[in-house]
Amino acid sequence: MHRSETITLQKLKSTLGRNGVIPFFNHQNIDCVLEVMKILKRCECDVFEFSHQRDARGIRMFSWLADRAKEFDITIGAGTVLDASQANRYIRAGAQFIASPFLHEDVAHACHDNGVLWIPGCTTLADVQQAKAWGATTVIVIPGNILGPDFVKQVVTIHPELTCIPSGGVTLSKNNLESWFDAGALCVRLGDALFTRDDVLVKDWTKIESNVYNALQGIKQLKSSILRTKSISI
Repeated sequence: MHRSETITLQKLKSTLGRNGVIPFFNHQNIDCVLEVMKILKRCECDVFEFSHQRDARGIRMFSWLADRAKEFDITIGAGTVLDASQANRYIRAGAQFIASPFLHEDVAHACHDNGVLWIPGCTTLADVQQAKAWGATTVIVIPGNILGPDFVKQVVTIHPELTCIPSGGVTLSKNNLESWFDAGALCVRLGDALFTRDDVLVKDWTKIESNVYNALQGIKQLKSSILRTKSISI
């Protein structure tokens, strides 16, 4: 096991904003996960979230993938981390960020003590306030399809120092993505929309790569357009 290499939190947030997306993926076959990472690299996406598998094998897989991520120059993190014990194990295995579906103070401390970005899930403004009190600078807005872009807009208005990442209910449609970025989202969190289950099942990596490439290019162009529009209106 190895400790995560230091990366400044500001640099990591800059990476997330530049990519416009946190792709997350999970598979029992490590070769499938590696193929997804290779696709992301070819599509010029340099961030990846490995979804926690809740067993020791998942930690071993992550440790091996973290070494590959260094070779690819990809920032790798662990998602759906449920407690401090899991967080510490993933951090020792090389995680550069930890994403959780809910608030857990011990996870916050584990991340802060190791200089790793903690991205907790928040469903209410009270959650956001608590996350901020525990040192969070970036939160996952979940479930996105229930809370909607207006919630993101409310959060960044009340807490302009925080950044938001919607997850759940985020699609690749232009209108959906535009609504999130226009509301002020740093990036979006996408899984099945990028790596469709049917394509993964038959290992149609060519089709998956085409989908990922088109999605990432569309997101980058959309973000750029929104930023230009906002700068003109100021």
